[in-house]
Amino acid sequence: MLDDFSLEAIIAYAEAHPLIATLLLLVAVVLLGSLLRKIFKVAVVCAIVLLVGLYFTQGDDSEWWKRIEAIGSEVVMWGEALLEKADEIFEKGKQQLEGN
Repeated sequence: MLDDFSLEAIIAYAEAHPLIATLLLLVAVVLLGSLLRKIFKVAVVCAIVLLVGLYFTQGDDSEWWKRIEAIGSEVVMWGEALLEKADEIFEKGKQQLEGN
């Protein structure tokens, strides 16, 4: 079936039936235009997403560093309190062992 299918056969058919060839060309152009519009829409959406991401990531970092330093100092304070409590518990356990 596809053995006699060739470009010459398509050209001969288009020359014999110009209206059908014109309609096929018109359909191909419409499909290509639709595809290009969809690709353009996807490109615009991707550009918007990237610009929003750039806006949020390229902001002022000073607030972020201040927050990190505050959290770090709070963690150090909790760690020191934990060490003091552990030392008290250790001393209490040591005294109980010596008392027995």
